Amino acid sequence: MTSAFSSNDAAVIEQSVNLESDWPHVDEISLSLFWDDKQKRRCVEWVKDNDLQKVCLQFPDILLPFSTTVFEQLANEIPSVGIFILGDTSYGSCCVDEVAASHIEADGVIHFGHACLSRSVRLPILYVFLQAHLNVNQLVNEIQSKILEPEQKLALFYDVSFAHCVDEIECRLKGTFTNVNIGRLAGFGKRTSILCWELMDVDKFDDTFCIYVGWDNQSFFNTSNSMTAKQWYRFDSDSNELEIATPLDSKWLRRRFYYIEKCKDASSLGIVVATLTADGYLDVVNRIQQLAKARGVRTYIISVGKINPAKLANFMDVDCFVLVGCPENNIFNSRDFFKPLVTVFECELALNPAWNGQYPSEYSVNFSEILPSGRLHRVCDDEPGDLDSHDVSLVTGKVRSVTRKEAEEINGENGCKDVQVRSKNEVVQVSSGDVFQNRTWQGLEQNLGRDSPAIIEQGRSGIPIKYVNDPSER
Repeated sequence: MTSAFSSNDAAVIEQSVNLESDWPHVDEISLSLFWDDKQKRRCVEWVKDNDLQKVCLQFPDILLPFSTTVFEQLANEIPSVGIFILGDTSYGSCCVDEVAASHIEADGVIHFGHACLSRSVRLPILYVFLQAHLNVNQLVNEIQSKILEPEQKLALFYDVSFAHCVDEIECRLKGTFTNVNIGRLAGFGKRTSILCWELMDVDKFDDTFCIYVGWDNQSFFNTSNSMTAKQWYRFDSDSNELEIATPLDSKWLRRRFYYIEKCKDASSLGIVVATLTADGYLDVVNRIQQLAKARGVRTYIISVGKINPAKLANFMDVDCFVLVGCPENNIFNSRDFFKPLVTVFECELALNPAWNGQYPSEYSVNFSEILPSGRLHRVCDDEPGDLDSHDVSLVTGKVRSVTRKEAEEINGENGCKDVQVRSKNEVVQVSSGDVFQNRTWQGLEQNLGRDSPAIIEQGRSGIPIKYVNDPSER
């Protein structure tokens, strides 16, 4: 008899895999879109120039079918170098997986496909992007028809798949417009202005028409919401049309502000660490812990690899999750999570009193921008004596008491204490372990040294969908 809680063996084997990708035309993927003799020479020269001995080739799922071809060609060119293929990534395919590369002690990684260009802090990285087709003539004509004044300031950004034709676009635009600023993708180890962009002496784009070349995906959302422009346009390479873009959708914003209020109401926060290579992730975790303790909120550090609703549902005591991860992560748009999942910036808006009563004109998914060196950093400037504060939750309608510490402690100068002062001179110790100690059931007891040794028995063998000695087959 087949259990109602199990699936058919054949259905598991025959099911298709859904390949999620920022590339909209997965069926049209071919080797020529990212690999040719020019790219091969580029990779070989990079390996030789850096004197690398072990190199990892990291592919997203959509490019894995071509990984063996790339491997064989590189192995023939540099036979003295150990080359390894990285398939399943620890967190996201757009991030360089230095964790997997460290397992074989690799000293370099060649990353293929779409990339978020988050700063890597350990290994030298070479990026090989997909090269999408772009009608440059149509792009320039569309810009000239929508923006008629040649003196008007222009700024151009693009998906990494169009990086190969940026020089041609710049040459064509500067022939018509006198003030053009082209965003350049920051190379390995270089400082960026905003996200992955190197900008020429420009801090604000309030008087600039900003144009993004690419699809309506997470990359466009991150770039357009990280800077306030006079007007945003997006050129779709499929339709060859330049359209007015409104980055912050009002419906989307209302949902994010709702999650910020839920974060304010939370008595426990789960800090989900979804990166081990991005520069500053430990500093961000430390800052969230300090801000949470200042409000009397428990924190848990969680690392579960790739994030999905089933994994986070195991932490039933957590009221809200804060994701410390890649800016290209689009799981914030998912409605499948049982508890709110917020960005680091949204957590900062909820916990830092310096943001009370104000919301920024720019929205950021890059967690490094709230650090002291970031453009969205706010120092907690409450008075040291102002320990008790009350406000009203916009979700529950109830008055919530906020316990605050001195400003210099919140900003990490004097550390953080476990003992907090609540209203009516009550002293309470903030400790995450107390929650588990007060449970009536704390898991299976080991009873080490008290139980008699059990007899060793033969275990199951085979694969999970059909064990060799499965009792149901008897």
